[in-house]
Amino acid sequence: MIHIVCLNPALDRTIFVKRFQKNGVSRASSSFNALGGKGFNVVRPFLATQETEDVQIHTLLGGPVGSQLQDMMSELGLTINGKVTPIQGYTRYCSVIVEEESGEASLINERGPEVTTQEMFAFLETLTSSIQNGDYVILSGSLPAGIPVDFYKTIIEETQDLGAKVILDSSGEALSEGVKAKPWLTKVNEHEFLELMNESNSNKSIETIERILTSNDAQSNFIITLGKEGCLAKLNNHVWRFSLPSIQAVNATASGDIFLGGFIKEWSKSRDLEKALIQASTYSLSNCLYWYPKVDVTKANDYRNKIRVYQLS
Repeated sequence: MIHIVCLNPALDRTIFVKRFQKNGVSRASSSFNALGGKGFNVVRPFLATQETEDVQIHTLLGGPVGSQLQDMMSELGLTINGKVTPIQGYTRYCSVIVEEESGEASLINERGPEVTTQEMFAFLETLTSSIQNGDYVILSGSLPAGIPVDFYKTIIEETQDLGAKVILDSSGEALSEGVKAKPWLTKVNEHEFLELMNESNSNKSIETIERILTSNDAQSNFIITLGKEGCLAKLNNHVWRFSLPSIQAVNATASGDIFLGGFIKEWSKSRDLEKALIQASTYSLSNCLYWYPKVDVTKANDYRNKIRVYQLS
């Protein structure tokens, strides 16, 4: 089973306007609602191929928006596999306003609700009671208000003690605290990786990161995303580099989350690192073609033979 943790969910609303009128009225030509939060973006590759039977979403929902998200989960067939911990606070909206004439977009992220200590422990109990030996747990995104910065560390320790493999994808203190628990895999960007390695960010060249990865004797597994340059990956002491084809990107929002979902979707079946990272990259590329998070399987398949793979060690 693959458990995807989404502690900071939202209702993502994309609003299209012909021209955005500052200090005036802008009429929407269309709008689109979606399950939001990094964890829900991680699940999109599974939804795109209708392979959700071995996936569980673990999230916190409250208020009218929380109820709406639960209805949307039901429509997508995620209710049975969804593990929702109810909270007193109100789940947030996040909005994107797309101006069609200029092709520009503005993102407005609302502050999420504060989670009580009782709600946090109820969530942890629900998660750990679902874990079986050999499961995967994906921790993706920031921590909501009220939850301590070492909560991911706690989850990693408790679920890995139960035999799970944990993938950590966060930032800031949640990331730096989480890696202390030695997750099976950590996904970061180049800036976050250099910080974890106590290296200067003044030299963020790919060659520098390659050198650190190949010379580092630690057993830690990493995926380091490099934006349009692709990614570097270290798994079981082997280091790989993947480069991407050039595309006309519209919006890269959620591409990293979709990459992670695509990776674990394939890895959990084949245990083939090269195949899993190529699959992840194709899904991520297809997402860049749309204003809102979307996995286009047809477009993804078109990119498969255009990704270049190099084993470095």
